[in-house]
Amino acid sequence: MASGRQTTMAEIKLNKTELKDQKNLLAQLSKYLPTLQLKKQQLQGEVEKVRGEYAAVEKEMAERRASMSTWSELLSQKLTINLYQLVQIDNVSRRSENIAGVEVPFFDDISFVEVIYSTYIKPVWLDRAMRELRVLVGLREKKKITQERVDVLGEELRQTSIKVNLFEKRMIPQTKEHIRRIKIFLGDQEIAAICNAKIAKDKLKKKAALALEVTDD
Repeated sequence: MASGRQTTMAEIKLNKTELKDQKNLLAQLSKYLPTLQLKKQQLQGEVEKVRGEYAAVEKEMAERRASMSTWSELLSQKLTINLYQLVQIDNVSRRSENIAGVEVPFFDDISFVEVIYSTYIKPVWLDRAMRELRVLVGLREKKKITQERVDVLGEELRQTSIKVNLFEKRMIPQTKEHIRRIKIFLGDQEIAAICNAKIAKDKLKKKAALALEVTDD
């Protein structure tokens, strides 16, 4: 990020050193602003993309629940097998990727605790039910991690937007105004110095002329 001091209108010193400092600051701010604007643009695209992914996961979950409704009543049957054990999570695999300078999480895979039960006591529909339920649980975990990505990218976008607004609407205009004021002041000083020099020169001429008159007398 651009460095350098950012002073208020009352604090700036009206001299050449301050003018140089303000010009350097303006150069740094102007150089860094396009980087911030590009990051903001990238983040906006990523946030829109991940929100689309989140909506797609929600849609798939709804479709699978709807397809399961045709046989979900079977799950209410009295069984010797604990259905919750069939979907007990062993591990949720996730990874991190750097997007626009921020680390965000991605869902990779999910594994379940192995369940061993006798093939003689299980109903014929159980294997299918287990597969469908596990897919649904996997989608639920993917949805959670996708929401994390939405939150992380959304917060980074918010912070970057604040910085862009600060640069565009405050820091750069204020620095330009500082430079303008210093230039006006120094310009006025230069004009005053020229005028004073001219006045002093005229006085010297008058003194010289007066001295000649005295000599002539």
